[in-house]
Amino acid sequence: MRLFPTSLQTAVRPRLACEIAPDGILAARSASMESPLDEAVFAPLAEGVVSAGVTAPLFHDSSVVQAVLKGALDSFESRGRDWTFIVPDACTRVHILDFDTLPAKAQEILPLVRFRLRRMLPFDADLAGVSYQLLSSPNPARKDAPVQVMTAAMPAEIRDEVESMARSLQREPGVLLPATLAALAALPDTGSHLLVHTEKDSMTTAITHDGELLLYRATDRATSDPGEMAQAVLVAAAYFEDALHVPLQEVWVAGLESTDVLRQHLAADGAWQIPLRALVNSQSFSANGVPNQVDPGRFTSVVGALRG
Repeated sequence: MRLFPTSLQTAVRPRLACEIAPDGILAARSASMESPLDEAVFAPLAEGVVSAGVTAPLFHDSSVVQAVLKGALDSFESRGRDWTFIVPDACTRVHILDFDTLPAKAQEILPLVRFRLRRMLPFDADLAGVSYQLLSSPNPARKDAPVQVMTAAMPAEIRDEVESMARSLQREPGVLLPATLAALAALPDTGSHLLVHTEKDSMTTAITHDGELLLYRATDRATSDPGEMAQAVLVAAAYFEDALHVPLQEVWVAGLESTDVLRQHLAADGAWQIPLRALVNSQSFSANGVPNQVDPGRFTSVVGALRG
């Protein structure tokens, strides 16, 4: 699933990617979209140094983040080169918007998207970093079917924090992405898929069909017990079967929690029988690139960013 080719004008994604998560920095590189990760680094961060939300600051101790980020990025010979930087899902808002029609000129679409987002975002839509991607019509047989647009918006203050931090270390932030949208690019391009992506403060369920996003739903984990988390997965599974009219064969798992942990949450329901599979494992890395500090699945967003 290629993300945002319209707003990025089909630019080639940087071959270096870095995720800034509340518990640490994950960085990696690959030679091409199809190749495994040549090198991967995880550098832990102390609790509370990085937060996740749409209220700045993202970095509560900029000097600590800068030092840890520098150590991670200096593992790669990359000064002056473009990077994809990935931020927590809670730092962005993702929506699928329906339009009756869209302007023929691409430069006229973004202002229209911003106008629609003004009433939906808890921050200034006119100043925010906004990317969009046209999706297939939900009913292509109907001439009057709405046009769907996936949008991702990030508060200007958080965008500026990340870009300033990167440039202070002589790296150029070529692309900024929320973690789950980055991870979606690691899914197979064909078929129907349900992804469950967990982070410290949120869990996101997403459904794709032949590379198109059908559902994106973020759940706040700060007040969610395991039962509520399991319920969010069950709701997404029901939506999958209702919308696509096919049985759900497997669930892809990515992010902070492993398949075993998520399976424990779902076991409370008693009726869950669908297999859970890690979207990224050690086979996604070269022989010398497998990280030893964290589970390979933690690098799913980085892998997706390098493939998308």
